[in-house]
Amino acid sequence: MFDHEGPWTEDAYLGLSVPGDGRVELVDGALVVGPGATPERVRVVAAVRDTVTTALPDGLRVVGPVPLRLGTDCVLVPDLVVTRTADDDEPADPVLDAADALMVIEVVGADHGALDRSFKPQLYARSRIPYSLLVDHDVPFAVANMIISGRYHEYAQASAHEALRVEEPFALEIDLAAAGGRDREPEEQDVVPAGGSASK
Repeated sequence: MFDHEGPWTEDAYLGLSVPGDGRVELVDGALVVGPGATPERVRVVAAVRDTVTTALPDGLRVVGPVPLRLGTDCVLVPDLVVTRTADDDEPADPVLDAADALMVIEVVGADHGALDRSFKPQLYARSRIPYSLLVDHDVPFAVANMIISGRYHEYAQASAHEALRVEEPFALEIDLAAAGGRDREPEEQDVVPAGGSASK
């Protein structure tokens, strides 16, 4: 990785041994390194996956973490992606294209900053992925956005011991008390997503 010169291509990025763990992503030819998966985050991602899977209508599936192609030499690795059910005769592709994504779901914690909370959603919106969902398991907090005129607009949120409820793109309810791993009040260092400033 450190011997590489110049911008990274998608092929070079996929040649790394780490793209599937969500720590290293590719943004317009530059590598971006984020926090690794903690046991608590893995647990919450699994809980959210189970909840989404139960709510999905026929013809949709949830996958992830999975490399998601947002453009030329731009590949992010969201925790979960809702996409259409693949046909048996479709060729396998290690990277999912943004055009096939209905919703991206990111699970963050206190160790995630503005990159995951603000910048990555902007890239998803730039690629016109219809819906995004961000779950903070430390606060806890969740916000759902839909694309309108090329930008994400919040249409549902929940915090503390509430449940996030949405009707689009399918009926879904996420119990934050169950998904969040810590029964506590938000601390000052906890950063609420959607517009707030954060440090990585």
